Amino acid sequence: MSTYAKPILNLKNKLGNWLFHLGAWCAYMLYESFSVALATGTFSKLSFYLLHYAVNILLFYFHAFVVLPVAASARRNIIWKLTLLTIFEIALFLAFKFGTDHFIALLYPQMSRNQIILDQKFIAGGIWRSVYFILLASGYYYLRYYIKERDNIELLKKRAYEEALKAKESLIELNNARNAFLRAQINPHFLFNTLNFIYSSIHKTNPSAAKTLSLLAKIMRYALESGNGPGLTVLEDELGPAKLLLDLWKIRQEDENTEIILDIDDESKRAKFVPLVILTLLENMLKHGNLSDAQHPGMLKIRVKASQIMVMSKNLINTGLNDSGYHTGLQNVRQRLFLTYGKEAVMRQYVKENYFIVQITSPLR
Repeated sequence: MSTYAKPILNLKNKLGNWLFHLGAWCAYMLYESFSVALATGTFSKLSFYLLHYAVNILLFYFHAFVVLPVAASARRNIIWKLTLLTIFEIALFLAFKFGTDHFIALLYPQMSRNQIILDQKFIAGGIWRSVYFILLASGYYYLRYYIKERDNIELLKKRAYEEALKAKESLIELNNARNAFLRAQINPHFLFNTLNFIYSSIHKTNPSAAKTLSLLAKIMRYALESGNGPGLTVLEDELGPAKLLLDLWKIRQEDENTEIILDIDDESKRAKFVPLVILTLLENMLKHGNLSDAQHPGMLKIRVKASQIMVMSKNLINTGLNDSGYHTGLQNVRQRLFLTYGKEAVMRQYVKENYFIVQITSPLR
């Protein structure tokens, strides 16, 4: 529901309730006035009826919205509190009725045949009239209470059904995840068996290709195992695969020089970080950076300062000859950092003095 539709709907509901009450009171006043007129053979002025019923209607709403809620607020003392409040409102009603009758007598002297006196007859008639409207108000109050409780029960049932539906969907998703995890365990088993078979077949005839295959298998095994492990991993565990990735890249580049520095101190090696982020940054440097200049080598630097891990990759911008792919690696890193650290992690990427720089700052955990 839109921001504007909800207030309009609430106003429509309130207006509908107000019109319903107005219509109900008009119907009641017409019914009772005609009944009295048929019995007595006389009709009074409209203002006379409006003033007379105004006191009765005020009593109705005072009992329904003030007396009963106040009395029901304390369950232990509800009987004596309701009794005292009812006596008080009957006395208040008699006072208002007495004043209203005098006001009507001043407006219409010709209609006041008898003198208005606070005698036994007036009090008895006023009490009967007040009790009549108090009973009507009590019925209205408990009807509203019943409807409200019924709606609450329906709402609770609906929420319980939705929760049960969500639980069922979660169970289905959990079973699907378990099946996917089992398949993920089985599929690498066949993959590495196949890679081992190829390695055994070529390691004598083509040692360079066999070494490349061996490095690739080790990197893939780490990537798969780190994905099935805890959310964070010790950075030192990722340095081995990072060096394997460098060795693999040097084999692929053959005679070309690859100048890159891994600058990670001992304290940083013991820190925990999101797995595969370092490998992704390194792979991004190797794939898109210019690392052939010994005077301007690429650098991957990691430091721990003030309960934070700071990671920086820096490399010369490639001329474009080796610029392939859709650059989704950095997007993947940004998403993984957000899923792990939320807004606590900050990642910036920018170009400065012909260098492409990526800086990551995340909390130390």
